[in-house]
Amino acid sequence: RASSPSQPKICKKRKQSLDRRRGKTRIYVGNHIDRWLTLKEKLDFRNDAEVAGFLLDLPVFPASLGV
Repeated sequence: RASSPSQPKICKKRKQSLDRRRGKTRIYVGNHIDRWLTLKEKLDFRNDAEVAGFLLDLPVFPASLGV
């Protein structure tokens, strides 16, 4: 079955849209990636969002920050 000429354009636009959306949620951990991955493994988290949520929930921020 032959695909229409516009099919590759649709796939490319969809990929670009998904890449833009994904890019808005990325954080850079730099040289700490090994520590991040170790923590993720030790706590048996399935994804990076769970690690981030866990770390944000730790009581280390002063209440005055409202975080």
